[in-house]
Amino acid sequence: MADRLTQLQICLDQLVEQFNATVNYVNANAEPALLDDDPTSVSNMAAKAPVPGQQQQQQQQQQPQAQNQQSQSHSQMSPNEGSGGGGGGSAQDNSNNASNKASNMPSVLPNNQHPEQQHDFENTINELSTDIILKSRQISMLIDSLPGIGVSPESQLQLMQDLSNELKEIELQRIKKIEEKDKLLKWCEELIAEMATGISESRR
Repeated sequence: MADRLTQLQICLDQLVEQFNATVNYVNANAEPALLDDDPTSVSNMAAKAPVPGQQQQQQQQQQPQAQNQQSQSHSQMSPNEGSGGGGGGSAQDNSNNASNKASNMPSVLPNNQHPEQQHDFENTINELSTDIILKSRQISMLIDSLPGIGVSPESQLQLMQDLSNELKEIELQRIKKIEEKDKLLKWCEELIAEMATGISESRR
């Protein structure tokens, strides 16, 4: 019974750790959800508002990118203006460059997660949920295997009384066996002493 109780306590501790790990993983990797059904509510707008320091950092990162794109567009247009007959070819090159840039851009899901990231997130959630379900079933099996389930308190008290009486009888038997052992040991010692005395007298 004590062993089953120890197993049950260990399983409960493991279940709490699994719940904690699952909640932490969801908080760290899941996309934020709306606080209510109205997307234009004050609470949802405030939740979507970026942090001031983060917004300034994003603007600083976007400025060099915009300058690089403008410089690239000017460098592509300058040779085309000097040659009048090559206008058709330059337009085709520009369209090819635009299509190449579009094809090289990563595809982003509506919730700002890549497909492989979303797939990994769902797989991890399924694994964590499966572990919690299996641990819960293990706890239920341990609880069902505990003695006393489905037995009335009177029956349990009677069973404990019977076990106590049985232990008392076994203790009395143990004491009797110890007394018999002491008597046999004393008899053996006396017998050995008599044999030693007889041998010594016969040699004289």
